[in-house]
Amino acid sequence: MFDIAWSTIKNRKGGFVAAFIAVICGSAVITACGVLFVSGLLSGVAPERYAGATVMVGGRQTKDVKENFDPYYAERVTVPASVAEQISRVDGVEKVVRDHSVEMTLQKDDGSARGEPVPLEHPLYGHGWSSAALGPFELAEGSEPGGAGETVLDAGLARAAGVKVGDAVRLSVGTTPQDYKVAGLVDAPGGGLDRQSAAFFTDARAAGLSQRPDRLTAIGVLGEDGTDAGELAGRIEAAVTGTDVVAYTGDAIGDLEFLDVGQSRGFLVMLSASFGGTALGVVVFVVSSTLGLAIHQRRRELAMLRAVAATPRQVHKLIGSEVLLVAGAGAVLGAAPGFLVAGLLRDAFADVGVLPADFELSFNPLPAVAAVLLSVLGALLAGFIAARRIAKIKPVEALSESQVEKGELGRTRKAVALALLGLGLVTSIVLPLLIPGQLAIAGAGGSLLLLMVGSALISPVLVQTTTRLLTPLLMRSKVSGYLAAANSTANARRLSSAVVPLALGTAMALMQLSMLNTVEVTAKEQAATGVVSDYVVTSGTTGLSTDLAQKVRAVDGVGTVTPVARSQVLITYVEIDKPVSNPFSAQGLEPRDLDRTLDLDVREGSLDELRGDTVALSRITADTARLDVGDTADVDLGDGTHKELKVVALYGKGLGFGDVTLPHGMLTGHTANQQDTALLVTGEDGGGGAGGKVESGLADLADGTPGLVVQSPEEFGAVEQGEFTQQSSTSLIANALLILYVLIAVVNTLVMATTGRSREFGMLRLIGTSKQQTRRMMFLESWVVILTAVVVGIAIAIPPAVGAALGTTGQPIPYVEPLAWGGIVVFVALLGWLSISLPTRSALRGRPIDAVYATE
Repeated sequence: MFDIAWSTIKNRKGGFVAAFIAVICGSAVITACGVLFVSGLLSGVAPERYAGATVMVGGRQTKDVKENFDPYYAERVTVPASVAEQISRVDGVEKVVRDHSVEMTLQKDDGSARGEPVPLEHPLYGHGWSSAALGPFELAEGSEPGGAGETVLDAGLARAAGVKVGDAVRLSVGTTPQDYKVAGLVDAPGGGLDRQSAAFFTDARAAGLSQRPDRLTAIGVLGEDGTDAGELAGRIEAAVTGTDVVAYTGDAIGDLEFLDVGQSRGFLVMLSASFGGTALGVVVFVVSSTLGLAIHQRRRELAMLRAVAATPRQVHKLIGSEVLLVAGAGAVLGAAPGFLVAGLLRDAFADVGVLPADFELSFNPLPAVAAVLLSVLGALLAGFIAARRIAKIKPVEALSESQVEKGELGRTRKAVALALLGLGLVTSIVLPLLIPGQLAIAGAGGSLLLLMVGSALISPVLVQTTTRLLTPLLMRSKVSGYLAAANSTANARRLSSAVVPLALGTAMALMQLSMLNTVEVTAKEQAATGVVSDYVVTSGTTGLSTDLAQKVRAVDGVGTVTPVARSQVLITYVEIDKPVSNPFSAQGLEPRDLDRTLDLDVREGSLDELRGDTVALSRITADTARLDVGDTADVDLGDGTHKELKVVALYGKGLGFGDVTLPHGMLTGHTANQQDTALLVTGEDGGGGAGGKVESGLADLADGTPGLVVQSPEEFGAVEQGEFTQQSSTSLIANALLILYVLIAVVNTLVMATTGRSREFGMLRLIGTSKQQTRRMMFLESWVVILTAVVVGIAIAIPPAVGAALGTTGQPIPYVEPLAWGGIVVFVALLGWLSISLPTRSALRGRPIDAVYATE
């Protein structure tokens, strides 16, 4: 059977080449998703400042969720200082090193109170001098810090700042500066620090700078000679009681040293899992459509086989063998480019800031193996479905249908199509009304495939309907128009194979654009209208020190100051009978006179009660977690501290200001730097203070405070969209890959459908039809295909867009950018027209008689 299949492939290259290309591209997409998933599980970054430690001990950075992904905490989970004493008693431990780390900024001492900031390529962290042994760092010049006013810098930082031993530097924690004398310089292990800069202080000074001397960033362990690191780590974890710690060894220490690496791995696992499922569905759909068209073009040949006594099983085996050869070769060849695609995705994610620039992918062979298996299995299933009808009908009926397409669709096919369309509408529109929140938004987005498959099943009817509507226009061209109308009506199944991928590409592009625009526009409107203060004070450093609010309140003319802190929390709730913990953006606010600085559009409850163990939630978050005013929310703060919080208010402007609002002190107390993001300032008279006293006072304060920036509410609102921009860019990048694949499939299918009609073109020319009339016939047919695809694409994109708008904004009208939608439609029309017209011209170049007999 494989010999026959190979012979068929060699003599019918056109259809098989199209299927081959579809499988190659599909295998590359699946491989890329697999590489991202495996990288999320296995990849990492080698340690730098902790490179000399035998074992490093830190808090557990993930929440254990049964039967689901373990999400990462946004802030560093610190360790009680008392744990160091427990570790020191473990067998094999030679030395225990307590590490306090605090993020800082560096200014040159230029004689001004503010100081000139030194631009650094990497973040700067301050540490206690004893932690230098974990590098180990070696003193290159000068001496170790001898008092609270001295510091030791790593040599790379000193060169970047242009300072040397004995110079004075200004180091700030938030907006609190302190002048230090450079007592010495140290050489970093391995020739330098690639991801950070380091400044060392006395251990007492480092503990004071961290603001939590009772908590440690990490604990370093130097083992006795001959001690196995893995065994020592196990003994340490067993010995520590009263807190949940993790002992790291080898390159895994990098996860503890660089939190962004672990968080990036979690991001890749979540993204690739969700995106990979959608990608697999789209790939199978496209391959099925391509194989269906290829088998449809061979119905005469297959009918002849049935007429000469080939059994249905033999027909299935023949097609299965052909598909196995084509799909197997295509899947294997597509796996290698998949690794390149994964690298391009990594680079794109790094450019928008959701992955570190130095995050290395794990190029494991397992994703390629999985992609080959899935691609081949999907192609075999598609081939079986496509061959099912021609294999099961009687030989005489097969010969009849090979000449003229069957007009009516089967009842089962129609029923399944209507069921899928109905389910798609329910999932996209009804679900957000009944079960609002993130689940409804995900359902609305996923409903596109249901609507597309349903539309594909009845696509011949849609083509016939479009043809009937366009017939009066087509008939204006008597010969070409008549032929185009007759072909479109009689061969609706063939044309529908070209319509389906074109409609899918249109729908995916329009839906993605609409969902992103709706959320983006709503978020910007909320941010712009929500800040009602006169001024916003922010910082170009690591943040605003919490004592700055009191200094601003002391400015003449200031009436109200609201400090705003930012972080991320986890909320645990039940979703489809399974507990999940999902991250939500959070802000910390003081409720006092909040209405004079910030309008969150409170729908229920009151923000005046936001004190103690309470929380306010955005409407979307409350709907997602099934919470209402008075309920108790299961919340894990950024550093892993668990809280049971009473919901005191629900508000509408969650897209602009965050999903969760907590008491200010609660949030800042559980962040790494315990600093504010902004201060919202309103004058006593609500208008900036008489004579501009507030503006002048804030300007004077900024002149004497490192990094302090005074903004208008409009400028602050624009900056606040940074996190959303990252999220939308991530979604856009992932979906752009799928859309690109669909566009390749569009060209592939249309070219195959057109070149497969060479015999028909030859017959038309032999009976007197000119080249120009044939080209015009195909031009008119192309518009039947394009208009059907565009209308279907728009029709199936609207319900998910409406559902997403309901879930995110509560309004059923999505934001539509007319120029963008028009551009997509024009692009799709141009792509469809070129994919039909160019192959038509190519097919008409030879002699008609050669075309007729070459395909026999």
